[in-house]
Amino acid sequence: METIEVRFADLRRAAEQVTAFVEKQLGCEAEYGLRTGVEEDMGSAGLDTEQLLCEFSEQFRVDVSKFDFTGFISPEGFQDGGTPLWIILGLFFLAVYVIAWTTKFLIGAIYWPFNPKAATSFINEPIGNPFHSTPAPPRKSQHDILTIGDFVASAAAGYFVKRERVRFVFI
Repeated sequence: METIEVRFADLRRAAEQVTAFVEKQLGCEAEYGLRTGVEEDMGSAGLDTEQLLCEFSEQFRVDVSKFDFTGFISPEGFQDGGTPLWIILGLFFLAVYVIAWTTKFLIGAIYWPFNPKAATSFINEPIGNPFHSTPAPPRKSQHDILTIGDFVASAAAGYFVKRERVRFVFI
């Protein structure tokens, strides 16, 4: 853990200025804390977050050149596995699923007068879900989330740093 010496008044002023800057850039008016995620809680993503970082580094003179942002910024648009081809295939399978369910229901309805119990069990038997095996995207850990506190710590340090990786000593 790195130690950074800073005056309390400078850190407080940085917190106020950075919070106002982020709220202005992202169009948010609500109160946020230092643990508020820029993407997760404030709705920024992809290129918007990159642009926010660039403007932040210019306005607060923070060096971001040596920090690896891999895993901290969400991909933009279709880059997260939802390519247009997968969307089209998903819609195709959805249409097939609806047709299969409708056909199954109609066959059960036709068979109902002859054997209601068998028709009911036929209709209630699941068709199967082709989307069931799709894993949910992994949630980011707290260490992989850019927070307002990270921006405040970086403004105080002069270079980009994760808040959890530094310790401030007041002088």
